[in-house]
Amino acid sequence: MVATMPASLLFGDQAWRTGVSGTVWHGEVGVAGGSVLRWDWAPLRSITSLGFAADWHATGANTDLGGRALIRPGRMVVDKVSGSADATLLHLAAPNLPFSCAMTMQVELPRLALGGDDQEIEGEIATDAGSCMPTRGAAAAAPVPPLHITAQPIGNETRIRITPMAQQRQELVTATLARDGGFTVTMTRDGAAMLPFAGIPGGSSITF
Repeated sequence: MVATMPASLLFGDQAWRTGVSGTVWHGEVGVAGGSVLRWDWAPLRSITSLGFAADWHATGANTDLGGRALIRPGRMVVDKVSGSADATLLHLAAPNLPFSCAMTMQVELPRLALGGDDQEIEGEIATDAGSCMPTRGAAAAAPVPPLHITAQPIGNETRIRITPMAQQRQELVTATLARDGGFTVTMTRDGAAMLPFAGIPGGSSITF
């Protein structure tokens, strides 16, 4: 049954999707910006993990990124992710982001678990210089220096920091992800000045 189910069952009619083909067993989906995400179902890992498990690989301009995924109702785990990615792939992971970016990222993500009572992120992302702009309105693109993003589980939460690559003690954004899913983002005044497209005032925090 899995071998014959169309791949479109995994991805709805999303704004970032440029096409989908194949089956749930082996398929691919196009991402706005030119990248293509391909996956192969991992049947043994699916059975032992009681979910839909797959190995995946994204390719395209400035993109050569791969890893593993496990999906259950209300839960997703992505692990062993490594490689380079164009920032347009951010809209696949977070389609409601209020901004879009043009830059390349180097990604090392040992584990990301969302859903359930043990949510956490462990990883590191380094970007090159680029630009970002709000997805709504007529604001011009803002230049963005190379950034360093880290996520580290500590105790009952994951702590996330965004800093300039050249000054990693200068925090632009900090965030915490609780194991139960509570998420709080704090924009520093330096961050608001350097990342105006995010739309968050300096010194303020937002809880999701």
